Amino acid sequence: MTFERLASASGPTGGKILRPSDGKEPKQVVFIQCVGSRAREKGISYCSKVCCMYTAKHTMLYHHKVHDGQAYVFFMDARTPGKGYDEFWRRAVEEEEAVYIRGMVSRMYQRGDKIVVMGSDIQVGVQVEIEADLVVLATAVQPQDGADLLAQKLGISYDKYNFYSEAHAKLKPVECATAGIYLAGACQGPKDIPDTVSQASAAAAKVMTLFAKDKLERDPVVAKVNEKYCVGCFACKKVCAYGAIEEKEIRDRQGNLVKKVAYVNPGVCGGCGTCQATCPSKSIELDGYTDEQIMAMIEAL
Repeated sequence: MTFERLASASGPTGGKILRPSDGKEPKQVVFIQCVGSRAREKGISYCSKVCCMYTAKHTMLYHHKVHDGQAYVFFMDARTPGKGYDEFWRRAVEEEEAVYIRGMVSRMYQRGDKIVVMGSDIQVGVQVEIEADLVVLATAVQPQDGADLLAQKLGISYDKYNFYSEAHAKLKPVECATAGIYLAGACQGPKDIPDTVSQASAAAAKVMTLFAKDKLERDPVVAKVNEKYCVGCFACKKVCAYGAIEEKEIRDRQGNLVKKVAYVNPGVCGGCGTCQATCPSKSIELDGYTDEQIMAMIEAL
């Protein structure tokens, strides 16, 4: 992102590629990909998706601005999934003369005003040492700090990396399990601009569909609590994926608190039945699937 600003005409250097340390024009630039990404030992095993294409673009921008400069790229493999992406990457290699070295960087250290980058080229089986004027790291795309706390407040699912999870990868790619909450962009995972725009358009269409109706319909199959038998353990609240279960106070005619029970908000409940399976006192049932109804079906068969 810093290099992107250096190459921008509206950036701090007016579009000139200058080293932030001393303002000199770098003649050799080394780009290192997958810094943090695809590294299980760092806790980030996923691919950040956008780095290969952004690095290819940056090598081309550098070559256009510094004609006598040379760009090197250390990479594991080039991932270019998209329309015209592979052709773009090949142009950076074949026409813009970026040197791609398949291998990992083992060490970097300073020698005078140069940064020595040591790595390996596994395609030819040799060790490589480059004296670079500037090193650009393609670091992992990570969720914003506090993304998990926001997900907990909204009652939506998220994965172990704190990216938000959609209801279904194919059938509901922009919808959350909680109704009325939609996803767009890198909150769901690393995305480039075309994917983000497409997803934002889909989310906007879903919202328009929602607002176009005078009345909203909900699934009739929702959970219902038998307050007489509920003991107020709220085990159901802990497992509810929709955040539909609240605490309800039962009071006598004098206003004295008798007990607290669980209450299911029918407008939020998704009817998954997890609370019914979890309830130790068996005081939660799904409308349409009560014990009496199930037994009646069995007897009819």
